[in-house]
Amino acid sequence: MRPNPAWRRRYYTILAGQAVSQVGSSAVQFALVWFLAQETASPAAMGLAGLAAFLPGAILSPAAGIVADRHNRKRVCIAADLAAGIMATAFALAMGSWGVSVAAVIALLAARAAAASFQAPAMQAMVPQVVPAESLVEAGGMAQAISSASYILGPVVGGALFAALPLALILVTDLVGAVAAAVTLGIVPVPDHRAEGERPKLHPVRELRDGLSVFWEDRVLTQVIVSLLVFMVFFMPLSSFYPLMTSDFFGLGAFEGSLVEMSWALGMLVAGIAVAKANLKNEVRASFWATVALGATCLASGLLPRSFGGWVAFVVLCGAMGATATCYDVPIVAYMQKSIAPEKLGRAFSAFQIVSMISTPIGLAVASPVAEVLGVSAWFGISGVAIVLLGAVMLVLEGRARR
Repeated sequence: MRPNPAWRRRYYTILAGQAVSQVGSSAVQFALVWFLAQETASPAAMGLAGLAAFLPGAILSPAAGIVADRHNRKRVCIAADLAAGIMATAFALAMGSWGVSVAAVIALLAARAAAASFQAPAMQAMVPQVVPAESLVEAGGMAQAISSASYILGPVVGGALFAALPLALILVTDLVGAVAAAVTLGIVPVPDHRAEGERPKLHPVRELRDGLSVFWEDRVLTQVIVSLLVFMVFFMPLSSFYPLMTSDFFGLGAFEGSLVEMSWALGMLVAGIAVAKANLKNEVRASFWATVALGATCLASGLLPRSFGGWVAFVVLCGAMGATATCYDVPIVAYMQKSIAPEKLGRAFSAFQIVSMISTPIGLAVASPVAEVLGVSAWFGISGVAIVLLGAVMLVLEGRARR
């Protein structure tokens, strides 16, 4: 039986609002990061900004997963979106009065991350309430494609705004996007995942442990969560070093930096559409193959010469990196959405996010001093070797588990 196509209308309405919100958020993020890159030109400072952008999520994710399972996920997403926009506007007013500083920008990165920590698990857990199980890979791929298209526009908008407007005024675009996301989600009917009258009142620690247990009860999910931890330790620092590759290693400016971001997003866009149309037989194995390919692009980026031609090659490699990152992420999320009980999905995605967040400071603690001594390009090469080896090991283990 073919799935009811009505889900597409509801789902794409939600995605349209999210796309507008992501354009605003991406523009703001680009402006904030480039402000820090130009003011500090330091891998250590960028690493601190990376910590600010991820640490609140690591701290708040346990509560976010419980909230997503206890409460109406649609309302949680709306509240988180609006909170992010309101906080950005509040910081804009403060900066307009007291001036812009590195400390204020880092504090804003932390505040935005805190709001996102509640939105992400609730949104991912809500998808199976709108999309039938057999269409989850398609939905995930198209969501990634639409998100990528938004991020292509984001750096362009962010670069233009950064050149033309004060940073405080740029922050207001976050509120515009948040309102768009809240309105479109508000008009779409989403069934409540909780049984009628069911309002679980377990101890929060017990609820979190219950959500984490899904990863140890399923051998494949155990491999997924362990590989994610190792992968993020090596990969996540690269997101903090991207601006420095363009500004410090290649000696170029914000415009060239926006082209790098656009290339990454374009790769994600193309891969998202391809994954949506692909008929994957084994989502986890496809993800591990993508890990190997992603590591190869990181390694190649670390071997580039310090020249304009090297930067052009870096732009191309970033597109391939974005494509392979999508091929890594979308199948894993779809596997979790269809294999984990609906009442545990919020906590499961929260645990997934916790692992990502915990691995980030570990990675930055190692990568920042290495990049300070050897240069940011060296970490691209080191992480590439490690990620290729990780993907190869996971493919062997996954094959043994299947047999």
